[in-house]
Amino acid sequence: MVTREEVRELLNYVAQEGVAVSFYLNMDVHNKDIQDIETKDLIKNARKDLASLNLDRTYLRAAKENLNQIRKSVSSENAGSKYTSMAIFANSAERFFRVYRLPIHVKSKLVIDNAFYVRPLHSLLEEHNRIGVVLVDSKHARFFEIYIGEIHEDLEFSSAGISTRKPLLETFMKREKKLAQKKEDETRSHLSSVADLLKAHFLMHHFDKLIIGAKKPLRDHLSRLLHPQLHENLIGFCEIDIHTRESEILSRALDIKREFELREENKLLREIMNEIERDGYAVKGLKRVIEAAQDHSLQEVAVADEFSHAGLVCPGCGMPYFSEIPPEEKRICVSCGEELTEVADVVYHIVEEAVRQNAMVRHIRGTNLICSLENIAAVIKFKNSEFEKIEEAAETES
Repeated sequence: MVTREEVRELLNYVAQEGVAVSFYLNMDVHNKDIQDIETKDLIKNARKDLASLNLDRTYLRAAKENLNQIRKSVSSENAGSKYTSMAIFANSAERFFRVYRLPIHVKSKLVIDNAFYVRPLHSLLEEHNRIGVVLVDSKHARFFEIYIGEIHEDLEFSSAGISTRKPLLETFMKREKKLAQKKEDETRSHLSSVADLLKAHFLMHHFDKLIIGAKKPLRDHLSRLLHPQLHENLIGFCEIDIHTRESEILSRALDIKREFELREENKLLREIMNEIERDGYAVKGLKRVIEAAQDHSLQEVAVADEFSHAGLVCPGCGMPYFSEIPPEEKRICVSCGEELTEVADVVYHIVEEAVRQNAMVRHIRGTNLICSLENIAAVIKFKNSEFEKIEEAAETES
């Protein structure tokens, strides 16, 4: 399973020798022969691309070796694998070869460049936070972690100190209390212990978002006991029995997660639209977003999931540029002086630059709102007039 740290490492990778080969394969097909045919077609086209790159003979041989490794990896994959996609990143010239198997869909693609094509993985991780699901009744609790379409139960959670009474509970409990009051106190103590365990798990980064599964009185009580930071990341509730099968828990949790994401996406897009209408801190369209990236002003970027567009990029610093630079102007990076190169998908480089600027990137699927924003938009830190004042102040100080 790929991690954020691994994606960041791939994102920062630049081939000093040879070329970086990125391969994605959708394996969710009923016939493995179709999968093999698709792989052969991608490799065949890649060989044609290699022939046009005018590579050193040693690097060309290394790249062809990568393509053979990819073909062998796909051929050896079991037809009955639970994973639906595969991602391979390779550069034999630098002895780099990694295979990731993913339980979600990606579009089949093979890219040869001086850096790895990581956008599908970045999109994947942005979409798939670690979700914690706690199921609670009056005496018991179970905790599950959901990540990239898979669910795992934390068996230690239920035995890590949750009890139906605290050690000193009976000391403070008068003998004449009624049984109903005793049960209420025991339930309260139990929920307090659950809240403490959830806090510990959350602060140790075991999950990013929380779903509570319980009957309404219990879930309301538990939510009030949550650590404030954890409460902010509570995304939904469901009334589900504590003994429910994992497959059903996963299905219900993913529905809640998707509803939450749609609410957040629509909220962001409407905020951007409102900011644009009042000439505030947001821009839309490829050109304006690229300008904001060049001003190091990106705070949050929203981009249609399948959106791509040709453009220019600096091979030195990776800064994206709009492709419609007038012919009379030199295609030179204003930051580092390198000559710009043409790329088939400048949107990928915008996402890369946004990550470098620590901006959040949201990949939006199937909404008219993102289309009305020309498929890409951004919340920005400052407007052009403010940026000009910052530049003037910096020049004055220097």
